[in-house]
Amino acid sequence: MKRIESSILQKRILEILKKLVETPTPTGEEHKLHDFLTSFLREKGFDVKKQDVPESCPNLIGRRKGGGLLLCAHIDTFPAFDHPDPYKLKLEGENLVGRGVIDPKGQIASLLVAIEYTDSPCEIAFTSGEEEKALGSKFLKATSPQGIVLEPTDFVICLSQAGAIEIEVKVEGTSAHGSLPQEGENAVLKAFEIYRRLTKMPFLKQTHPHFPSGGWVNLGKIQGGKDVMVVPYQCSFQADIGVVPGVNIDQAVREVKNTVIQSGGRIYFRDISPPIQIESKLKVVKLLKESFEAITGKKAKIGGIPSWTDAENLYQKGIFCPVFGAGKLSRAHSNYEWVSLRELELLSLILIHFLDHWNP
Repeated sequence: MKRIESSILQKRILEILKKLVETPTPTGEEHKLHDFLTSFLREKGFDVKKQDVPESCPNLIGRRKGGGLLLCAHIDTFPAFDHPDPYKLKLEGENLVGRGVIDPKGQIASLLVAIEYTDSPCEIAFTSGEEEKALGSKFLKATSPQGIVLEPTDFVICLSQAGAIEIEVKVEGTSAHGSLPQEGENAVLKAFEIYRRLTKMPFLKQTHPHFPSGGWVNLGKIQGGKDVMVVPYQCSFQADIGVVPGVNIDQAVREVKNTVIQSGGRIYFRDISPPIQIESKLKVVKLLKESFEAITGKKAKIGGIPSWTDAENLYQKGIFCPVFGAGKLSRAHSNYEWVSLRELELLSLILIHFLDHWNP
């Protein structure tokens, strides 16, 4: 691979990322970047088409020289919430700060720079709605049998993805005067007891080489009570339950349902996604590993990603993709989302090497 000046590469990443971050695209507003991405891809020799998605913004699909390898990233970002100046790209030392800078717009910027430095055939899918119902990847029409889903993995090549059971639980209690809590039944306390029992479910103890700690429960939202002087008589909470590969998703769902019902709650399933795992012998995995090692001089790490990604919907279509990208997943969705410029530069170099050596 021809040597590329670091300063030139970083400058180009910054130029593209500024445009991406400063165009807000929370779920439902992905179309705001379609013109920019379409123009960019066409200038690099791609045939670009919009693909309609029911009840969602369209996907954007680009193919160069017939495609042959899929590179997939979602356009939508997590809502701004309390992120300071979410839609202004800031450079703080070596770090880039802004909503979506790591999930996924930094990944997209690195990809776009990579395709500027190679004319290799490939297929690029920019999907919609990943942060909510993921209808973009669900209805995606791609032709490639293998690919890469770009997400922050800290450069770990993720061959597996944890499944997820997203639930809402509603609990009823009995109201009473707040100074006589023993005369009522506190729905908030009942909800916490259900949560505690959920964390003790046997299937969460099952481990996997990529998930040595087993499954987990994240209590993401809870609402209950009316006033400090009233025993809470209603409470609801939402939780995300991680399911590692090897666990039967149907059995896990039954266990979750039984735990809640037997504890006196009502349960509503918001989403159910099975865990997945692809083979290490796949061509895309071997070349990605070789590319990482050629650029970094380090041994590639193989693992799994705990968060849901478009890779699951692609897997169901028979398109097998490792999940890979720059930056730590823990920084995504946070109130201070950031990634280092060096990380994005490294991702571009790895993708350039990968594309240069991919033979359809």
